[in-house]
Order: sequence, then structure tokens, then C-alpha cells
Amino acid sequence: MTRKLTGGCLCEAVRYVCQAPPKLTVQCYCRDCRKIGGTGHATHTVFAQEAFSLTGALTEYEKTADSGRTINRRFCPVCGSAIYHTRGGMKGLVVVRASSLDDPESVTPERAIYVSRAVSWDPVDPELVCFEEMTPQVK
Repeated sequence: MTRKLTGGCLCEAVRYVCQAPPKLTVQCYCRDCRKIGGTGHATHTVFAQEAFSLTGALTEYEKTADSGRTINRRFCPVCGSAIYHTRGGMKGLVVVRASSLDDPESVTPERAIYVSRAVSWDPVDPELVCFEEMTPQVK
């Protein structure tokens, strides 16, 4: 049996369960992730949408990324915690903010994306597989 991963927002109004192992964990250094997270990068963990269930209300913000694809970010309307996003071109997948996991140590980043946009005060881990821009799509 696969160990489930759980998480939620700061105020605990939103909770989720991931019933399958993650497909990938990445560190993203793009401008949007820096802006929405208030730091130098965001760590995202990708799960199959069918294995992801959530309770609580979310607010959604839609934006077109530099790839031209739409990203729909979901966050808690009470405390503002980023929970997950979906994006065009990644059908059937949810991209969970690793910081929202109850045990963020349960995932390990494998790749770094948009490293060409990293800020000098948040260095990229040289042990990760690095991409100057977006990684090839996850299936």
C-alpha cells in the first residue's frame, strides 16, 4: 500500500490527501513563483489528479504563463496559503506546493526549472537536474 501524503493551509480551513506517490518534485525559479511565494523559488510536487482529494473552499487565480499556457492557481481565501495549481498541457495532474504538505520532508526535489531567472541570493542546488527554462512535460 502506498503511503498517503496530507497537507493544507495555515488556518486549516483547507485540507487535502494525495493517495498516490508523487510523479515529480521541482524547484521553480520563475518570476511568477517568486512573486506568489514571496521568496526566491517555489517547490512543487506533481500528483495524478485522480489521487488528489480536497476539503474546504479555494479561491482561484488564472494567468497565462510565458509558455502561453494557462495556469490556474488555487489558494485558501481565509489565510492566503497557496495550495496547488493546474496548467494547460498537464492534463490529469495537480501541482501541489510542497510547503503546504504536513511533512515537507516527505518529498525530495529532483529538478530545478527556470534557473536562468534565479536571484543571486537564492542559489540553485547543483545536485539537481537543471533546466534554463521549463522542464519537458510530466506525463
